Amino acid sequence: MQTSFGIKFASIFALAAAGCFHAAAQAPGVPICPQARQESQYKATILNAAKQLFTSGDALKIAEVRKQLKRTSCQLALPEAGTTKLPAREICIAARHSHLRVGWSYLCNKCGKWHLNLAGGYALTAGGAVATCFHVVEPGRELRDGCLVAVDEEGAVLPVAEVLAANRDSDACIVRVVGETFKPLPLNSNVYPGDTAYCYSDPAGHRDYFSAGIVNRFYQLSGARSSAAVAPTRINVSTDWAPGSSGSAVLDDCGNAIGHVAEISAVRAEPTPKVQDSHAEKPAAIVFHEAVSARDVLLLIKPRPH
Repeated sequence: MQTSFGIKFASIFALAAAGCFHAAAQAPGVPICPQARQESQYKATILNAAKQLFTSGDALKIAEVRKQLKRTSCQLALPEAGTTKLPAREICIAARHSHLRVGWSYLCNKCGKWHLNLAGGYALTAGGAVATCFHVVEPGRELRDGCLVAVDEEGAVLPVAEVLAANRDSDACIVRVVGETFKPLPLNSNVYPGDTAYCYSDPAGHRDYFSAGIVNRFYQLSGARSSAAVAPTRINVSTDWAPGSSGSAVLDDCGNAIGHVAEISAVRAEPTPKVQDSHAEKPAAIVFHEAVSARDVLLLIKPRPH
């Protein structure tokens, strides 16, 4: 005679064998990212929506962007920086909710077709002030015509209505995005080497990529036109990112933005004597991940009374 335990085990085994277990690989609320054909269809949908914003005149176009990139400051009421350490998954959720893809829907000078060139950004206020890189917003020479747009994590295409402030030297820019569901990240410049650094971005087209590392060092950019006291300060971190991540927030372990992705650069190793092919690419000795500091974003902002 089977025991109660034996009956339960047999029932569970039968259900599993019949394929009745549908356990998810991820926790509730975690997005599943599309790949290949699905991603192509998704991009086509975004491009069509962005072209409609261009036609309607709701989004900022090239000539106006060039004019407004000369604005050096704006007034914003920012949320206060958090001081309570959070679990990594809560930081991921905060980063995802704040994250936007920012960039251009444009008509190409070379091929005559419409394209999308989106990078990252993050909300600073609930009203739609969004920080990103200067180089993300600046129109490139390949743009015959186009408009500046943002895409939220739900796939809604939103118009960028205004450049609020920008600084080419620091690669920091704040734009105003039209929408209603922004969840801002506080800014924090009280950062030390060894502190945890997180990033949520879309590196090389791989959407919703969350990475952790540490703050490595701080350094000032040479050749900047600013005085030494306000010269742009960059942060090196060991967090992963790649082209496509520019402008995405870099966060501390309290869920504050300590800056945003600026660029990535590799230092190549010297070839060994055994290497015969002089044209072979040298291996990377180290890859530097460089972030704009929150301090340089704050320098664009004049506090507004709450």
